[in-house]
Amino acid sequence: MRLSFQILFTLLLVALVPLSVSGLTSLAIAEEAITDTARENLTAEARHLAELSETTILGAARDLSQASTLRFDRLRGAELTAALGIIYREDVRRNAVALIDGATGEPVADLVYQEEVADEPGLRGHAPFAEEDLEAFATHIPLAEAVRAGRAISLPFADEARGLSLIALAVRVDGPPGADGKPKAWVVAVEFSLAELNQRFEEAGHEGVRAFLVDLEGRAVCHTDVAVALTRQDMSAHPGVQRLRDPMATSAAALPHQKNDEWLSAFARAERLASPTGQTWGVVIERRTDDVLARVKEMTSRTAFWVGTALLLALLGGIILSRGIARPLEVLTKVVGRFGSGDQQARATVHTKNEIGSLAGAFNQMADAIDERDQELRAFNQELQVRVDERTRELKDAQDELLRSQKAAAVGELGAGVAHEINNPLAAVLGATQLMLLRMDKDSPHYESLKDVEQESLRIKDIVESLLKLSRDQGPDAKTLVDANEVVESALALVARPIIAQRIQVKRNLAAKLPRLRGAGADLQQMLMALMLNAKEAMPDGGQLTITTENVDDKLVKITVEDTGRGIPEQNLERVFEPFFTTRAADGHKGMGLSLVQKVVEDNGGRVQLESRVGKGTQVKVVFPAAREGTHLA
Repeated sequence: MRLSFQILFTLLLVALVPLSVSGLTSLAIAEEAITDTARENLTAEARHLAELSETTILGAARDLSQASTLRFDRLRGAELTAALGIIYREDVRRNAVALIDGATGEPVADLVYQEEVADEPGLRGHAPFAEEDLEAFATHIPLAEAVRAGRAISLPFADEARGLSLIALAVRVDGPPGADGKPKAWVVAVEFSLAELNQRFEEAGHEGVRAFLVDLEGRAVCHTDVAVALTRQDMSAHPGVQRLRDPMATSAAALPHQKNDEWLSAFARAERLASPTGQTWGVVIERRTDDVLARVKEMTSRTAFWVGTALLLALLGGIILSRGIARPLEVLTKVVGRFGSGDQQARATVHTKNEIGSLAGAFNQMADAIDERDQELRAFNQELQVRVDERTRELKDAQDELLRSQKAAAVGELGAGVAHEINNPLAAVLGATQLMLLRMDKDSPHYESLKDVEQESLRIKDIVESLLKLSRDQGPDAKTLVDANEVVESALALVARPIIAQRIQVKRNLAAKLPRLRGAGADLQQMLMALMLNAKEAMPDGGQLTITTENVDDKLVKITVEDTGRGIPEQNLERVFEPFFTTRAADGHKGMGLSLVQKVVEDNGGRVQLESRVGKGTQVKVVFPAAREGTHLA
């Protein structure tokens, strides 16, 4: 049989039998496929919401655990309240922060909250908290669990007046020593808002979708309908919640679906929020079946129309394709054979304006693409080799850097250990040299050599003092009440001459009525001098040095030293506080200044932050807790 008749007969057969069958079965297949896809999507969304719930709640508890880095055992009175204020400012979802004695359940410091939220950085965004909200918060604090386990999360609770779903988070911190000499077990507790999480559940409620989060008791925590979450509605009777509480069920799955079911449902456990008894939080999400299958119903009439149309088009297409197709196919087959035999330049020359012509053009494009891919592959192999070489060099550089870091750390430890041993012989050498200089005539040929010995001995003495300062631990007895403005003025007076000589303009922004801070005044002065001298070195051609002091809510004292100098490259920002790290070793710098700055700040209960942009300048912020006069550090 000729090829043209075979094409016509085959197309008619395909149009009459398979298309008719497909028209009858397409709706059923489409309904099943859409239903399965919707169930898979619901399962994926339930799993996503469960993971989001876990991340939000456990992440909040983990972030609160960072409070243990604050040395509560060294703070008293207003300093404790200031520390709680720092915790409060770190997360706008924290509505109130309390410090409680784990043994007695009594508050150790004033509760930190805002009845009316202030519009300033660190305070705006928090939900208001009134005194009448304290009872619900205190009732839900998992105090005993936090003391026992170190960190605890309460059962959820809701406040309809504020429109918030809430939980209480608690972490144990060390207080001052008790009568037995052991640190007291204090607990930092936070009322944590789930408003952002509930908003995500509201956003999930589109196109007939309903989603909710339940706790260990099967009660709603978050819901597409916020009112359900605020009333803590019992959802235990819901089939999805029953599957969540079934120990034999998988962690996430769609519920079995029957044809006449009103809803398609899926669930997912928040397994990291499980209780010791195996009960867990979970998410249930569901969507109306009619909404899912709405498009399938629209397809019913369209399918009937297009099946009939396809039959007619198949007949017409068979007649057209059966004419004049054999010869072009024969020519194209020969070209394909030549190309397959290795002739990379073989191209089709059939120019008919039908599918065969398109096929010939597609073959030509394919041949061009294969040739281009071969060239790209060769180029890629060369580029890959170059990248491998680059990565190898980068790895070697990283290994060299690690060795240098280890060497620097070893030198720092060794220097701290031998510093005391160097001082005695160094003092003898320096004293003998200076005595000889006093007795020797300046015209003596040995006078300049002895002056060199004296200068280098003094340089060694400076290095040894830096090492001793870096390793020295200032105790509480060295700390007094210090006026930060006076320390700034005294430090500036000591370095004013070289700064002014270098054409640097000094700008003071010193706050009035600045609370005092508790610290070692001499160390604080040395710290500020180091920052000012660093700023001076960064502005060899002049610039502006700005010294600012700020009173933050009578709880914190902030000192900012800012210059308009060269700035610090990004790759060096993480290393500037390392001992002996310096980019100006050729100028005689020892790389100890910022290491001493960091140690002085930490010894005095503060924190240091550094921001810098190359060509724009550097800003160093030092924050200390304000001290109430008449109190003492433990």
